[in-house]
Amino acid sequence: MKKSNIILTVCVAVAMAFSLPSQAQRLIPKQRGVEVVGSVPLIKGEKLFTGDNFGVGISLTRYLKKENYTFVGVEYEQQNMPYRSYNVKLKDVLLHLGYMHPVLSDRGKNVLLYGGISALGGYEQLNEDNKLLPDGATLLDRSRFVYGGAVHGSMEVFLTDRFLFLVKAQGRLLFGSDVHRFRPALSAGLRFNL
Repeated sequence: MKKSNIILTVCVAVAMAFSLPSQAQRLIPKQRGVEVVGSVPLIKGEKLFTGDNFGVGISLTRYLKKENYTFVGVEYEQQNMPYRSYNVKLKDVLLHLGYMHPVLSDRGKNVLLYGGISALGGYEQLNEDNKLLPDGATLLDRSRFVYGGAVHGSMEVFLTDRFLFLVKAQGRLLFGSDVHRFRPALSAGLRFNL
């Protein structure tokens, strides 16, 4: 009986140690992280989760002083643009270089709100480079390199000292695009700090 009580006490103590945040290894200058997110584009007049409209991204982060950080990330996004009974596919591959600054946090630094900006560039493919649509119409917009900037807002929650859950909103402004210049998106994901 005593042995089972000791094992139970040790298990409870270990569970409490992992569930309580320790903050000793959080937000350290020069600490690096790897972030993986999934996103959905916000398209005017369409439901939030529809068909083939999605995005994925991976970023490398590096903390600076006072909880701010820089990031470099690659993002792939795909949208369907309706044309009569046909969907024209719009695919973007973008490289982001950005900076995030803390706006608000709780006293224990468990939940942080960030605001930031990034410069971006990449390639936009329209209708898989096919100029003709199924009804014989010619697509005047074309695939091309795009560039621009983005504003970011994020809520970051520490699950442990090294794992964070993220919810982000971003508004991208793309120049050089023949299609929508302003493209907002919502994303969620995880970050692992090394």
